[in-house]
Amino acid sequence: MTKLVFTACLLLLLLVVNGGHHVVEARRHRERSKDYMLFVFGDSFADVGNRPRTSQRTVMSRAWFYPYGMSDSDHGNRPTGRVSDGMVQSDILAMILGGDESPPPSRQTQRDPSGVNFAVGGSGVFSGEAASLRQQVEQLASLVNRGIVEAEDLAESVALVAVSTGHDYAGRITHESSSNDMRALTSQVTDEIASAVMRLRDLGVSKVLVNLLPALGCMPWQSVGSHYSQCDSQSNMLASMHNTALRNKLEAFPQDVLVLDLYTVFSNAAQPAPPCCSNPDPSGYCGQEDPNGRPQYTVCADPHSAFFWDYIHPTQAGWETIMEQLVQPIQQFLGIQSSW
Repeated sequence: MTKLVFTACLLLLLLVVNGGHHVVEARRHRERSKDYMLFVFGDSFADVGNRPRTSQRTVMSRAWFYPYGMSDSDHGNRPTGRVSDGMVQSDILAMILGGDESPPPSRQTQRDPSGVNFAVGGSGVFSGEAASLRQQVEQLASLVNRGIVEAEDLAESVALVAVSTGHDYAGRITHESSSNDMRALTSQVTDEIASAVMRLRDLGVSKVLVNLLPALGCMPWQSVGSHYSQCDSQSNMLASMHNTALRNKLEAFPQDVLVLDLYTVFSNAAQPAPPCCSNPDPSGYCGQEDPNGRPQYTVCADPHSAFFWDYIHPTQAGWETIMEQLVQPIQQFLGIQSSW
């Protein structure tokens, strides 16, 4: 039987429904180093709650249920729709910019001076159950056309494009796929990302940060079969093809776009490593309970010492480690200083 590099199980893991309509308390105020507005696009690496919470706990809505959010003291150690035990990438980027946390999710109707987060779990460049990258960018365009976001806002703005979990390759690439197959698909995916960057620049966004794919083959869902001792080489090859193609296409924006090399950072920080929250059932997920409410998962004793939270996403400590390696180039690119 053909072993899928991106299995149906991964599809479920990636289609995380992040969102909800209850109010969560904000993080403590920080002094801003510069009044950049932040606009966030992408998937669950950056989503802070853009999909409504479901009444029943599922793999797609798990980010709205314990143990997600358990390390997030600024939100009362409660789940907030973030696919982590605490903060995610967009939160820490906002802190580097001098803010408190990520701008609010786009589902909120009130204008916020810090910006807007359009990212949603399960997103990619292809149309599907979640808003695609192109659709997210057009949501910003709609706000501009309606005057909710003004030209002067965009002139001092930063966008994060975080298409980072490999969702677009899920179910489309197998171990029997040829290099030509992978190259053709990565070309299509990276064309869409580059097009989104161009659209953001045309709208007036002044600076754009773009994630490369991490080492997909070293993520826990790939390395669990070897008891976290080996990475999947073909998945890493696919990520490398994607990253090379994307770098080449973004060279057209040398002054306006900064590539964030998640591949190298993830590889340096954890290659491979087990997740803090795990489920022994191959089709199970972190946070799963049986019909009687008994946890089917286990959580490590100290999430702060773990890099991965679940089978795909970093812990808050993991994201802090990642962004510590990226903060200097981000500051240099934006011409800012921050105490983060």
